[in-house]
Amino acid sequence: MGITKLEKDIKKIDKSLDLSIGWLKESGIQNTKQSKLNGSVNAWYDPNRKKYSFVYSEINGYFITMMVFLYKRTRNIKYLEKGLESAKWLISNAQEKNGGFRCLFLIDKSSSHAHKQNQIYSFDNGIILNGLVALYKETKKTFLIKSAKKCASWIVKYCIDKNCLVKPVYEIDENKFFESDKEWSTTSGSYHSKIAIGLANLYTVIKNKIYINSAIKICNTSLKFQKRNGRFVSFPFKGGTNAHPHCYSAEGLWVLGTFLKKKKYLFASKKAKDWILSKQNQFGRIPRLFLIETSNFNERIDSIAQTIRLVLLTQNQKKMSINEKNKLKKLVKILISYQNPEAKNLKERGAFKWGKYSNGKFSNHSNSWVTFFAIQALYFYKDFLENKKISFDEFTIV
Repeated sequence: MGITKLEKDIKKIDKSLDLSIGWLKESGIQNTKQSKLNGSVNAWYDPNRKKYSFVYSEINGYFITMMVFLYKRTRNIKYLEKGLESAKWLISNAQEKNGGFRCLFLIDKSSSHAHKQNQIYSFDNGIILNGLVALYKETKKTFLIKSAKKCASWIVKYCIDKNCLVKPVYEIDENKFFESDKEWSTTSGSYHSKIAIGLANLYTVIKNKIYINSAIKICNTSLKFQKRNGRFVSFPFKGGTNAHPHCYSAEGLWVLGTFLKKKKYLFASKKAKDWILSKQNQFGRIPRLFLIETSNFNERIDSIAQTIRLVLLTQNQKKMSINEKNKLKKLVKILISYQNPEAKNLKERGAFKWGKYSNGKFSNHSNSWVTFFAIQALYFYKDFLENKKISFDEFTIV
């Protein structure tokens, strides 16, 4: 008997996973023995400029959680060691006296993100917080929980306003927060529900109710940004939705709903998944940006991977319709098409590309967080193909 189509699909997923995990370990995306950058993780590699962009604190947070996730899947202690290297760099170099983590550290001095090097993003700190706690649970290294408590204290005391909205960006030099509707990431929004993951995770260790109460307040506020059809509004003053923070919103609510067994959070997450899938076009793409009168379908691969995860986490696979399975299959096909499996340069081989810009121009950057999201999505999809229940620690979602 020849190999079945299902076996071929699983083999293809296995190959993609091997390549992408190999990139994490061997490409140099995590800096090794390089002066002050040792252990830190770069945002992406630009093959045209032949250099890395910048060390991104948020991405180090994702990386730490990714290492814990991979350790739990494989029981390979090397992943925890890599996570500890990242955490040590992060705490020593990026954590300010107030407890917050500075956004980034430039490598490419011409980067258009240079203005962020003196900023602290509340969202980033929620991601880092969760990574530190997840790693602490596996290693019991006290420096991790000490740093996590400082970070959480800053979030709880200074980032959440009287209306339970999260203030998005803190300017270090000016000693004040600011908000702008020019970008979704500089507004107070539903995507801040992902901060609740780190706060709830810390609560599982410290048992101080201020953390879980704050997490619940953030999630309840996030629900106010959701329309009846499931869409989370990303731009409060314009009414549009960016798929990336839309998925963040659903992820945070799914984790808190799963942990607390809160049906309203789980329902909101599933509705968010239903909405984004309902907007998928005939080619399998989801709108990176949805506006009332038009949509932009130039794909961002982080959003594609996030949508795959949401489909698999919010939908009972036994109840998944043929239509939804086909939609999922199209998303996975797009995801894998953005992986670079045959590059001679180890800095590129196995990584996932970021996708396309709003104008349709292709970005060939080997992107760290896109690869993290893709690895997790592919693991879940493999479990789905093998008819296994997707069972994992909800606090290791990246």
